[in-house]
Amino acid sequence: MRLKSLLSTVAVVASLALPAFAETTAQSAARESLIALNDHFNELAATHDAAGLIALYDEDTFWIAPATRPAQGRDGVPRQTITFMSENKGQLSHTIEDLFISDDGTQAVMKGVTQASVDSQGFQLEGTYIYVLERENEEAPWHIVLDMFSNYATE
Repeated sequence: MRLKSLLSTVAVVASLALPAFAETTAQSAARESLIALNDHFNELAATHDAAGLIALYDEDTFWIAPATRPAQGRDGVPRQTITFMSENKGQLSHTIEDLFISDDGTQAVMKGVTQASVDSQGFQLEGTYIYVLERENEEAPWHIVLDMFSNYATE
């Protein structure tokens, strides 16, 4: 009798916990599109396509760097930074460590590791980044609405 009661309790707990861990169809599709977006970001960075990288950002994006006030708008600090990296043939890449996706697949938080270097300027950086992304619907493109990062010099 105890075993039956224990098994029933485990089954109830498991059935309640499963929805918390199962992805919706929209989330699953969003996950694939976010991985594709990151791959596209890395391709644009590898080919030094500043215009393509800047287009990934919402025009009112927030850019948050360590020890500075947040900057708003992709045409300020983001454009300057991306243009600097591209003009100096810098290397930039992101990996994805975690993704958090809304149930409807239209909002997401992407967290990962970034590596950057500009040999002509003698610097190499590594660190973490967090993107908050949005899109209007499942067919619409993702836009970065917040880019927060913390990098440190590497040797």
